Amino acid sequence: MSPPSGIDAQFFPESVTQIFCWHQGALGDLLLAGPALTAVSQHYPEARFIGVGKPALWDLLAGTLPLESIWEGGEAVWSGLFQEQGGFSSLLKERLTGIDLALVFSPRERPGFLARLVEGGIRHAVWIPSFPAGGSEHVTAIQARRLRELGIAASPGPFRLRLEPEAEELTGFRPTDRILALAPGSGGPAKNWPLSRYYEVARALAWEAGLKVVWLAGPAEERILSYIQGLAAAQGQKVWANQPLSRVARLLARVQVYLGGDSGLTHLAAAAGTPRVVALFGPTDPRVWAPLGEQITVLTPPEGAGPQRSLEKLSTAAVLAEIRRFL
Repeated sequence: MSPPSGIDAQFFPESVTQIFCWHQGALGDLLLAGPALTAVSQHYPEARFIGVGKPALWDLLAGTLPLESIWEGGEAVWSGLFQEQGGFSSLLKERLTGIDLALVFSPRERPGFLARLVEGGIRHAVWIPSFPAGGSEHVTAIQARRLRELGIAASPGPFRLRLEPEAEELTGFRPTDRILALAPGSGGPAKNWPLSRYYEVARALAWEAGLKVVWLAGPAEERILSYIQGLAAAQGQKVWANQPLSRVARLLARVQVYLGGDSGLTHLAAAAGTPRVVALFGPTDPRVWAPLGEQITVLTPPEGAGPQRSLEKLSTAAVLAEIRRFL
């Protein structure tokens, strides 16, 4: 049985006014898709986007992409898309009917899912890889190549969010303060630099450079949050825990230096325009996953990054030396 017309066509349709974008990834994954989404938006300047995934993440893009709606990707209404056959609920048909184009970001191509989108009423549906199949090519380059194959001019590069400035009284910092933001956690403990070394960096730079320090923590850091709070309290420093990402982004646009690992917050700092982002990579490959931009510095253990490489071998002295270059 041949797939419905409109699935993964060899080119994008000429006229598009509404784009359904399915992206269920985490914060860093969505921000890494930013250049691809921007390229599609520039190709179809009149089109409006519907973001489907994690609403708190898609909200960050509201000032950057022409977002018409944001829908929760975990809703039961989408279950009909995962069935090989059968009807669609009236709500699902209502949501899909008349949409010109669907972009489906996923690690592997899912022809059945694309077919169901078209059967449900979307005119064209294409797959964009969200995860490399192997090798060391950056994920933004992989996505750009995929778009070029389909007729859209795209190139890998940095992604910048358009943000409203955060009022100084809301950040708790004065306009003259020079701020260091620390984000010691991530989605995987193996990707974390030892917490004690973040403390050493904070202590040294607060003392010698007069930097104000703010520690950032989210749900992934719940297990170590009490330790972070204790380290910050010992030095009279601030902790921002479980704050709305839009507010964190505006803070990161205000700070001078950011230090963190391979995490969504590191990608957020890069996208928010933090003047200097120092990203620590151990078991994951920065050639594939690091944020892009002239303000980004990637540090790895002495032997480089790799699946078995531990950030414990990256010294405090090496990190301090890199940050001091920009103070």
